[in-house]
Amino acid sequence: MSDAASFPQEDGNSVDLNTSIELEHGSFEKIKTVMRIMHSAFSDVYGESWNEHQCRSMLSLPGTQLMIANHNMESCGFAISRNVAGEEELLMIAVDPQYQNKGIGIALLERLVADAIENKVAAVFLEVRSNNPAQKLYQKLGFQKIGLRRGYYTGADKEKFDAITYKKSL
Repeated sequence: MSDAASFPQEDGNSVDLNTSIELEHGSFEKIKTVMRIMHSAFSDVYGESWNEHQCRSMLSLPGTQLMIANHNMESCGFAISRNVAGEEELLMIAVDPQYQNKGIGIALLERLVADAIENKVAAVFLEVRSNNPAQKLYQKLGFQKIGLRRGYYTGADKEKFDAITYKKSL
């Protein structure tokens, strides 16, 4: 699937990527790509990124899917989700920093939601650290806060951050 070349940024302006973003389903052969993007997108401070073994383990679970975003034939983002008991859970989403705020995350999430609707899923869930700016994106796409896990994440100097659970009913 290819999406349009112009994506809205968080501020509502568009960024012309000069070519389309291609979204494709991936599997184990894309692990190195996932690891490269994940390590560039996540700070080590919070311990949120997975190692290769964790990625392989997640992708081996029934109902798990990997979606890769490509721009000019270069992988620039991914989303891993799992369909269980009629619900879809976003397990991990990451966009290479040089492509952030250019609509890649929106494209990945919109495709995840479209696939969930096609599979007759009732809702999509995700969890995010309370100081993660991606919350604006989730809220913009209609996700609602439904839960809080106090002090779930530990940052620099042992500072604690809550985990916030979001849900989008379909």
